[in-house]
Amino acid sequence: MSRIVQATFEDLPRLARCHRVAFPKTLSTAMGQKYVEKMLEWYLVDDRAFIFLLEEDDQCVGYCGGLKFDGNTRVGSASSMIQHSFNAAAKAILIRPWLLVHSEFVSKYGLALKNIWRRLTRDKQPSLNSAILQADSVEPHAGLVVIGIDPTYQGKGYGSRLLQEFEAVAKKMGFAILKLTVKSTNATAIKSYQRNGWSIVNDDRKSVTMTKKI
Repeated sequence: MSRIVQATFEDLPRLARCHRVAFPKTLSTAMGQKYVEKMLEWYLVDDRAFIFLLEEDDQCVGYCGGLKFDGNTRVGSASSMIQHSFNAAAKAILIRPWLLVHSEFVSKYGLALKNIWRRLTRDKQPSLNSAILQADSVEPHAGLVVIGIDPTYQGKGYGSRLLQEFEAVAKKMGFAILKLTVKSTNATAIKSYQRNGWSIVNDDRKSVTMTKKI
């Protein structure tokens, strides 16, 4: 039997394991279990964020994390998460220096340098960087930051079930709009979101922004 539960600190190890099997080729997975646990911990300590998981027979088989935007701030998830997991990231890279040339890291050199500078100078000013907030979008909404399913359990409709739960959680929080961005090359994910009522509002050939009104 499967059920969706709110994630807790005790769930971090199994959440991280689920993330790593769901996204085996990502930089975060390559950085190791401890780093992923710290990265996902951000959803539990930032009062703007939330995360829940889908379990089957006590196994975490999927999870979903989101971020609340009240319309008064332009702070997003990327830099905030980096700052939270900075020490864990530094340790992971010291142990695995080859990660410095990982394609995903190379593509984010600018973001990495900005956050290193913020760390060194203790700059606490809000970052304008966001994985889901576009420059012209400041309306209150719930942003879908991450959703992952253990490949062993794909094909059971669990992705749609997590999206439905995300929608229900956002509605309880008082939001009427949902937003996300996904890589333009991820056709499978885009089609899945569309099947669940999401619409494309912007495509810059690198990423697609999608929304859903609830």
